Amino acid sequence: MVLWVFRALFVLASSATAYSIGYDLGRPFVFLVGGIFLSFAVIAAEWFVSRGPIALISSIVFGALLGMLFATLTVSVIGLAVEKQTMDVIRDDVTGALIVAFSYLGIAFIYQSRDKFNLIVPYVEFRRQEKGQRPVVIDTSVIIDGRIADILETDIMDGPLLIPEAVLHELHQLADSGDKLKRERGRLGLEVLNQIRDGLDVDVRIQETTADQSRTVDEELVRLAKMVNGRLMTTDFNLNRRASVEGISVVNLHALANALKPIALPDEQLRIKLLKRGEQPGQAIGYLPDGTMVIVEAAAHLVGQEVDVIVRNTFTKDTGRIIFARAAGE
Repeated sequence: MVLWVFRALFVLASSATAYSIGYDLGRPFVFLVGGIFLSFAVIAAEWFVSRGPIALISSIVFGALLGMLFATLTVSVIGLAVEKQTMDVIRDDVTGALIVAFSYLGIAFIYQSRDKFNLIVPYVEFRRQEKGQRPVVIDTSVIIDGRIADILETDIMDGPLLIPEAVLHELHQLADSGDKLKRERGRLGLEVLNQIRDGLDVDVRIQETTADQSRTVDEELVRLAKMVNGRLMTTDFNLNRRASVEGISVVNLHALANALKPIALPDEQLRIKLLKRGEQPGQAIGYLPDGTMVIVEAAAHLVGQEVDVIVRNTFTKDTGRIIFARAAGE
């Protein structure tokens, strides 16, 4: 609302100025119409610039400045090699042509290399260094998983949590999805996010991201983690691999959970309830209180019962730990 008031005042001031100039020249109404038209054109340009990608706007501004600078220097050098009389004749044409050429080269080079320079006003934004602990960039999968809230309650993490706007947008899209499962996951993620922001004494920041629509959420996460020299927390295996390849420290929530699970040693006896049959003939499956899957050989006939089992071996992978066992006495 305030911005529209300023825009209205700008139109009035521009129109009054144009009318005053036109009055002195004997054509007040012609200049008044011209002033109103130009003021609306300026407002339209301001509207476009304020909604355009910052990288494109910065590229145009600084590319044009570099073009004029190099054009001026080049004209000065040419003036040393050409006769003064000849140079006076062609100076304006040569300067105009060089400004156009160098401005195009400057804009094209800066815009195409924007990822390398992190182009923000001023020309180069060097990698931001956070004071204190390194920040942790949170992925959508971690918020939906929900365990991040329990981890933060232990005060084990000191660094600030950065949640990109792209992640927040993805959560809202899931919450508004027509698919029931996706909708429930999105709403669960928003509830966990509200719990983290309002219920816990944690420094949580919603981080603005680039307006470049060509980048995926994973690309934004990797880019932000590199820019702030932070760590990336995720449960996504593919994102984990990609971030590791690009030299980013990754906190895998599944790996953290596996590290905290008690290790079952061979020949150790456990008592579990067998809940269902396994994929292979004769297998039965149960779970420890921490969620670890236990596959019991030759125990399909014991499904639904609590039995003592003897651990044979364990197998650990990115999605969790699996224990292979046999029924005691078998």
